[in-house]
Amino acid sequence: MNSNLPLKISRLAISELPQLIDCVRRCYGDTYPNTIMYNIDQLQEIIESKLMHSVVAKLDDGQIIGHCALTFDGAHNVSPEAGKMMVDPNFRGRHIAEIMAKKRIEIAQELSLPGFWTECVTNHPYSQHEMIAFNAKETGLFIGDTPATISMKGLENHPDTRMSLLAFYLPLNDRPHTIYIPSQHIEHAQSLALDLNLPRKIVSTNLRANGATTFHTVVNSSIQTANIAIDRIGGDLIAAVKHELRKLETMKLASIYLDIPIEQEAAANAYIELESIGFFWGSWMPNFSTKGDSLRLQKIYQPVDVETIVCARPQGYDIKKYVLSEWERISKK
Repeated sequence: MNSNLPLKISRLAISELPQLIDCVRRCYGDTYPNTIMYNIDQLQEIIESKLMHSVVAKLDDGQIIGHCALTFDGAHNVSPEAGKMMVDPNFRGRHIAEIMAKKRIEIAQELSLPGFWTECVTNHPYSQHEMIAFNAKETGLFIGDTPATISMKGLENHPDTRMSLLAFYLPLNDRPHTIYIPSQHIEHAQSLALDLNLPRKIVSTNLRANGATTFHTVVNSSIQTANIAIDRIGGDLIAAVKHELRKLETMKLASIYLDIPIEQEAAANAYIELESIGFFWGSWMPNFSTKGDSLRLQKIYQPVDVETIVCARPQGYDIKKYVLSEWERISKK
């Protein structure tokens, strides 16, 4: 096949949504975990509401052979997810993902974003290498986030275990913050901040919150996960989370995530309390929301073969070791 492939990299037009869905099917069949990527109406809605900014790679005949995007969780989300990266199996090995990722960074800079994060698959290191090439850094690991039923055509899959995702962050326009972390995690947080060159004052306090906890929950039934995002840490945090867990656990989920706003002074003590009900370190999420930095904790309900987790470099394996050791420590409580 001609290596000088005539290729156009551009933002996705609404009229091109059918071609995008064709590309998703060539890459994943019907197994892609985010079902929005098969639905023209839902795709149009999130694009027109500026919750998704898509980049596509097209041939001269208009066929879409690659896609990636910046996706916001909602109006509260400041640093979006850089994801939905896929390249048609017939056109891999041509650096198409890298070219699209460059365009995605240009869009992020046009939007004046403080940065963005991404979750890289761990059944192979290729997408990790792409983020590393742009100087993104590993910040955490989400254990067993993705169902084993997801199949990437032409790549190694592990059909007997859920797949874990390695979190990366790429800073663009940061500012100094003060964040509150339990004392036993300060050294790890300082190491991450130094590696990312993010100015952070990291403090541990025993402050207990008062008043009511406020939060919102999103369930992703297609991949058996849920996310509880704490908006305000209150004195009733554990009671409120336990009440929510009782409802979520009836759904037989694989993982439940919980986001703590770590610029609230009560966050350090809240983290310790959340450990008592099975939550542990997932990933630091700089500039994640209008509340500032977040820390995403995780609670795992299904077995995961962690030997299948492949990292692209030693820093990734250091993150893997840290998160797995936290899982083991909390599991013994």
